[in-house]
Amino acid sequence: MRLRFYIFAVALFCLPAANCFADAFQLNVTYVCNGERLVVESCNIRDLSDNATCMVQHPDRPLHNGFPAYTNETRGTLNKLTPTCKQPSTDQVARAQAFAKKQQDTQESINQKNIAAMDAPTPAPYSQPQKQKSPEEREMARCISSGRLPASCTGNTLLGAFSQMITSVLPSTGTKAPSAGPVMAGVFQGAGNWRIDFIDGGVMVNCSFLSPDQHYYTLKFENNQTIVSIDTTPHQLNLILRPDGTMVGPGPLQINGVVAAGYSGGADPTSYSHGYKDQNGLAMSDGQAATGGSPVYDSLGNRVYGASAASTTGHTTFAPRTATCPALNLSTKGASVGLQTMQTDLLKTMFGGDKGAPTPPGIRMHGIYAASTGFSLEFFPESVILGCGPDAARAYPYVVVASGNRAVIQINAPDHPLTLAFRPDGSLDPGASTPYQVHGRVVTGQNDNDDFTFAANEQSCNLAVLTPSQTIPSGGGSASPAGTTLASGASSTSATNLSTTAAPLGNATLSIVSALRAPAGTANPLAGHPFVILRDSYVNALQKGGVSVPAGMSPYKYVGSVCGAGRTPDCQKILNAINTDAASAARADMNGSGTLPGVPAGTYYLMISTRYNNQSLVWGQAVQLRPGTNSFTLDQTNATPIN
Repeated sequence: MRLRFYIFAVALFCLPAANCFADAFQLNVTYVCNGERLVVESCNIRDLSDNATCMVQHPDRPLHNGFPAYTNETRGTLNKLTPTCKQPSTDQVARAQAFAKKQQDTQESINQKNIAAMDAPTPAPYSQPQKQKSPEEREMARCISSGRLPASCTGNTLLGAFSQMITSVLPSTGTKAPSAGPVMAGVFQGAGNWRIDFIDGGVMVNCSFLSPDQHYYTLKFENNQTIVSIDTTPHQLNLILRPDGTMVGPGPLQINGVVAAGYSGGADPTSYSHGYKDQNGLAMSDGQAATGGSPVYDSLGNRVYGASAASTTGHTTFAPRTATCPALNLSTKGASVGLQTMQTDLLKTMFGGDKGAPTPPGIRMHGIYAASTGFSLEFFPESVILGCGPDAARAYPYVVVASGNRAVIQINAPDHPLTLAFRPDGSLDPGASTPYQVHGRVVTGQNDNDDFTFAANEQSCNLAVLTPSQTIPSGGGSASPAGTTLASGASSTSATNLSTTAAPLGNATLSIVSALRAPAGTANPLAGHPFVILRDSYVNALQKGGVSVPAGMSPYKYVGSVCGAGRTPDCQKILNAINTDAASAARADMNGSGTLPGVPAGTYYLMISTRYNNQSLVWGQAVQLRPGTNSFTLDQTNATPIN
């Protein structure tokens, strides 16, 4: 395995002048072919055949949403074309080689650490000493074993550099680094050349003739709506993200922005004096350019001034302009690829890896959250890694929805979905303190197809409130037998009395369906809620556990008043009573449906609650379960309202 990975690492950093793959072309230098400039930026390094694809920039073609035009060409096509073109200057080749060498020196140590991480043997059980890993090695192994794409894991340390490289030539208002919490993703476009492109740490905004301009934004959740506020001037831009994925805002309105106005950085101003040329490549004045012609850019997208400017570094300068733009009615449908996706796809193409599913547009999460128990969440655009301790981890898709005046994160783990509330203090509340089993794995090697192979590393951590963290917990959790799952509604003291998918107590199963209606594009009111059946009624279960409900008071209200103040001793006593009496439990899916593991036939009692149309509803009635499949539909007619 070491040999394959080492070749992969070396291939990434072959210098343009070294001609690593015996290609006829160099990377990141300018060729002039049939009067048009082109720059080969990257090629698939894991496929050296003529059919492998390369990403080619075309600086002379019209910009697309403020960014250079690109095409995908095969390696074979470029090997035939580039020898017939005007070759790059010696200076260009030298600068490209120096830049690649700098990249190689910076990443060499990172790759060696990654090699060590992938070569590490299968960890011994937690009761035995394990091989010590560096933080980088542990992070790489954890990411790949979680199920994320290897290309995404390997590229995590590079994405920041790509962001800085691309945005360095764009105007900026001094954006802030994103803190842990909800963020936006995707491109939203609309009439009037409106384009809202969310990136790491900010958003690119442009409409009409304005260039993309980087801004900072905030999210607010109010009345089941998500409000996106962007710090544009002269007025802040407030957009409402609707359940169908569109965004709407006021208009017409004025936006202060920028346009490309010149070039700075060592260029000779004697030729192309104003940075424009005609179709024959001749210099044009500003007046001529106003009626035709196109700006001249070098291979990095910078405006060219002077005959030698193509080999001189510099940057575009921008001038302030104001545009009047129509009302916003933005959609992701038909929107072109965004800057963030361009960076990620370029990186994965360089690694020859699968791009994977695109990042869902809309609300996503950012950052690491950790609990004192060792349980953790590490959010990425396409998935979240659930972790227990430093190594056991598994990645799952997730969605973020507005619920009342807060965000709710729903993690779609097939056998144990998890719902967390984003609290005003920035923490995430899973609403329980029961054990949660993480189906972790460890890398054991690679097969003949170069796919990683794994062994199970099952760990259980108690759920608890998670707070933003800079690192993954270095400890916590306990080993669990492979193939077992603790239901999220069960405590460790009652797990043997609770039916589970892996160890059902009987053959009578109960499928619960929600008939409560939800607005289009939103989760069902019961989505992610626990479905529990008790062996006795709710009030009797409390009494058997030594909990005394005051006379004349609803047991539900009493429990709410006691546990609403936090995890007090009295609240813990209530939870222990319920867990002891619970027979089976499950979490509802996005449609508010779920099937509870089998129990012996007999009479049981529902314990389900939600809030619907500003009204608290509970279901606590008896259900008679017969051998086989049973079903029950929840609606307002069979619920008990709690005032």
